[in-house]
Amino acid sequence: MMLRRLRWRRAGAGELETIVARLEQWPAEAGGAARHMFALSVIENQGVGSVRLASDDQRWAAAVVFPNRLVVPCGDASAIEEAGSPGRRWRLLIGDVAAGDAVLRHTPPDPALIVHDQRFFLVDPERVPPANVLPDPGLRRAEAADLDALARLAVQLHVDDRFGPDPGRVGWRGYRQRLEGTVRQGLAYCVGPVGAPVFKLERSVSSRRWGVQLAGIVTAPDVRGQGIARGAVAAAVRAALAEGPLRRRISLHVRADNPAAHKAYFAAGFEDREAWRLAVRS
Repeated sequence: MMLRRLRWRRAGAGELETIVARLEQWPAEAGGAARHMFALSVIENQGVGSVRLASDDQRWAAAVVFPNRLVVPCGDASAIEEAGSPGRRWRLLIGDVAAGDAVLRHTPPDPALIVHDQRFFLVDPERVPPANVLPDPGLRRAEAADLDALARLAVQLHVDDRFGPDPGRVGWRGYRQRLEGTVRQGLAYCVGPVGAPVFKLERSVSSRRWGVQLAGIVTAPDVRGQGIARGAVAAAVRAALAEGPLRRRISLHVRADNPAAHKAYFAAGFEDREAWRLAVRS
């Protein structure tokens, strides 16, 4: 008897609890809830409308898909391998290395595609330094007046993290537009004078249930080496823990070949937990 090939399908509203339980309990070195923090927060905020599933009696995989923008694969890499890419066209792929690579093997060659080795970091609350050991350099919530400078910092990160060449004025406008929403939601933070910040970070996840994921962390080149990132990330971690619950999950992912960033994150209480994959079409 010929076996039916796995196919992606849209998740149904009645499957929400099962999907959440699967992702939360998935066996992973970092823990299923931590590894799948982004996907779980999307489901928490938006339901399962953006979720695709591929499964049979032995295998199960899910993916968060925002068409033409983002794919976040989760679950059994062999199911993803058989089902293929959950989205025909995406600009950014983020996920654990096995799931991410299963999607990439179904991605046609593209000179604009850049694939990065990353590491997934998770905070150990017992290792987070107090403010008297690693002082806060003045981390604050970003304001509308900061947007131009924040967009310049985002362009700097685009170049630093090898997402492609400097995107120029068009890219700056795109980053500014995205950051406008992040600032409005209170999820962008910075260090420096209003209108002229020299450091930024964002929360790509901010959930009381699932935790906080830090992203978009960058320091202006002319003030690097002064410990701003180390102190600001530690301050952001302490603030997230203070919001509760006590052992709130706090994560980030970072380029595997960025030892300076690793050192700063270790100092702020993070631990390297597992391999991660990021791919971007420049």
